Amino acid sequence: MKPEASVRWLACPDVRSTYSDDGAVLLDLGKGRCYSLNRVAAQIWKAVEVCPEGVGPDAIVEELKTHFVVSEEELRADVEECLLRLQSSGLVTRVRAEGFNTATAGC
Repeated sequence: MKPEASVRWLACPDVRSTYSDDGAVLLDLGKGRCYSLNRVAAQIWKAVEVCPEGVGPDAIVEELKTHFVVSEEELRADVEECLLRLQSSGLVTRVRAEGFNTATAGC
């Protein structure tokens, strides 16, 4: 992912989550839909979910580094793909905010 300095991701407020060793299950209360996430996607969701003000992609990658032993390029690609899928499902929103620093935007 080529990070944009002013991009952050927000979890939609109607989504509830539960976690297991295998990943997570998301329930979109507004749409009545249920989603299953693998371990990597669950960690990405958790990084977004715990930051009510939004989180930048760099902060998500930094968080994933503490959980998975893979290259940073692979983590960035996984984060980009996952966020776009979550967005297309209506589970997260991509927001642009002036002055938002994705490198230091972890919660």
